Amino acid sequence: MKKMKDNKVIASIGKKIRIKTKPKKKTSRKPKLKISDIKRGEGAPVNHLIDRIKAREREYTFYCVVVSLVVILVIAYFVFSSVRTSRDYTAMEVGSFVVSFNTVDENLGNVVDLTPLNPMSDVEGSKSQAYEVEIENTTNERQGVEIRLLDDVALIQEDGCSEMQVPYQYIHYQVGDGEIKLLDATTTSPVIYEGSLSASEKAKLQIRIWVTDSLPNEYMNYHYHGNLLVKNVETAK
Repeated sequence: MKKMKDNKVIASIGKKIRIKTKPKKKTSRKPKLKISDIKRGEGAPVNHLIDRIKAREREYTFYCVVVSLVVILVIAYFVFSSVRTSRDYTAMEVGSFVVSFNTVDENLGNVVDLTPLNPMSDVEGSKSQAYEVEIENTTNERQGVEIRLLDDVALIQEDGCSEMQVPYQYIHYQVGDGEIKLLDATTTSPVIYEGSLSASEKAKLQIRIWVTDSLPNEYMNYHYHGNLLVKNVETAK
């Protein structure tokens, strides 16, 4: 009886030992991620994205430069055009007149600048470039017009050349195809044209001014700064 119990105990112990020593099932493990795998697997898309961003930045920079250049050129064009327009045709109101001048040597046509000095004969002077002035009477009545030559006092003071102005008696002028005359040296603002315009009439005058070749040598280093002045004057009734 006792032997049978011992056999049962031994069998029970053996069963427990077999249960404990039963091999465990192997579980599948994911391989560890290596740094080299990350570079090979994920680095390529990142680099591609960076290249695309850089390409877009270059494209954006190019467009910005092109747009900026276009804007600068357009602004420069309009500025230059406005300057050229003001020089080629400048209208102003003088009493009952609308007066406009042309351009002479990059100066407005009312600016008489005999610098540097270029003495010439009357034949040459009558063929020189003319100062053109257009005068329109904007009223319904006849209006008197007068054109005088005045010293450009502001420019003379700025240059400090008041003692270097050519005397009037050596300055000749001609209006249109009229008589060649010399400036009246007895006044500081000699009249070079007198006339009148009927109602709504428009007149265009050509005035040539030059230094005569009879100028003495002592004045050869002189010059002249002046302005043409249009005045609306009363007509005789």
